[in-house]
Amino acid sequence: MLFSIYKHLKYICVISLLTLFFGFPLNPTKAQDETGLSISPVVFELNVDPGDTLTNQVKIYNPTEFPQTVKMKVEDFSPVGEEGEVMLDEPDENSTYSLASWTTVSPETFTIGARDQQIVDFTIQVPTNGEPGGHYGSIVAMISGGSTEATGTTLSSKRGALVLLRVSGQIEEKLLVDTFQTEGFSEYGPVDFDLKFKNEGNVHTRPAGFITITNMFGEQVAEIEIPQNNVIPDAIRQAGTTWNKKNLTGRYTATLVASYGSSNKETITAVTTFTVFPWKKGLIFGIGFIAFAFILFKSKSRISRAVKVLIGKQ
Repeated sequence: MLFSIYKHLKYICVISLLTLFFGFPLNPTKAQDETGLSISPVVFELNVDPGDTLTNQVKIYNPTEFPQTVKMKVEDFSPVGEEGEVMLDEPDENSTYSLASWTTVSPETFTIGARDQQIVDFTIQVPTNGEPGGHYGSIVAMISGGSTEATGTTLSSKRGALVLLRVSGQIEEKLLVDTFQTEGFSEYGPVDFDLKFKNEGNVHTRPAGFITITNMFGEQVAEIEIPQNNVIPDAIRQAGTTWNKKNLTGRYTATLVASYGSSNKETITAVTTFTVFPWKKGLIFGIGFIAFAFILFKSKSRISRAVKVLIGKQ
């Protein structure tokens, strides 16, 4: 029973690489554990033709004060959730998006000295009949060995560099807006937009675009750039953003226009409406206005008599 659990955890683990894998604005250079190891770069986006062979390198660094024994391997990965997490899986030659079965690493096992590094080559051999579209895998470095200075505790660590491979050929790029909405009514801003893209194609893509906001008179009042995140096939990916303005009043229309694809020629749109009104302030103002009108009405007869008296005296 324990062996089964260990094996499952060993071969299938979730790596939260939201900003490292899908995040566009950041500049991920390495994934690091100060008590284990680091690997860089953390993301490769590659384009190949069927039958191609290409080689790249990752750098494994040992930030500790003692030697570490490292074993390299290649695993496939698949998306988990909508925030950019991925799950590592054992190579599956029958999987449509498998990359691990095409990839080898060298060296496979080595020892890194304290605060030293090792360059590891990985080679991708694409079959001549390699299926066009996206293929996804991770170059994984695993550590088991060494000890801490004081306790002698054995360390273990697992770090991966993700590879997004695009094989040319009959590629289908199909991205949909799965969700585009916000709260229908709010008292104040900021306004949060829930935006999700769904990839029904066979290759990863990174949508880019803007949300244009117009007021009740049709005047543009804001334009917000959406986050640029990769969406891999069969996945739904969050791309929510915020209109950071607090003092708002009225009904607004938000229009999404995004482009995607190898040449950014494909376009998708969506529209949502919402109302922002500071009703508490409005209620206070309304009560004050009604009170003023009531006093004015009650005082009308007195004012009228006073005016007549003044005219009569004149």
